[in-house]
Amino acid sequence: MKSTRKIIFLALMVGCGIMLQIIESFVPVVIFVPGFKIGFANIVSLLTLMLWDIPSMWCVALLRIVLASLMMGTIFSVSFWLSLSGGFLSLIMMTIFKKAKVFSIYGISVIGACFHSVGQVIMITLIYQQYFMQLFLPILLALSIVSGLLIAIISNQVYIRVQKGMVKYGEI
Repeated sequence: MKSTRKIIFLALMVGCGIMLQIIESFVPVVIFVPGFKIGFANIVSLLTLMLWDIPSMWCVALLRIVLASLMMGTIFSVSFWLSLSGGFLSLIMMTIFKKAKVFSIYGISVIGACFHSVGQVIMITLIYQQYFMQLFLPILLALSIVSGLLIAIISNQVYIRVQKGMVKYGEI
């Protein structure tokens, strides 16, 4: 019974992540760094990490990236590879820092956001063979710290509310 609840929860998280990613793709970012997004879909990954475990976070994040790209018609496009490479490197680093048990969810979120940017810059450099794109990395890292903290704050607030609901209805 518990595994069924977990599967339903993870499917709900994938669906929410897809929705957030698609909505965010329509929001123009007026900033001088090309392609920068806050990454609201990462709320879902962090929430899954806090409520369940690392493999669940990987499952939700990778399914979200692939399915959202499929739904938006960008599968195997440059934006898909950027999202996948950033997401993959971000997941690796968040896993390492979660297992180290040194950082709170805020630190893990900032690490994830920063390495997402690093992964994207590496991929864009490989795809276009344009090394000047690496000049954007310091700006992207500064913006990643801010967006990582924002995502962590939102994720923590959602986590508190979900946990209260789970206690109220006898799930915990």
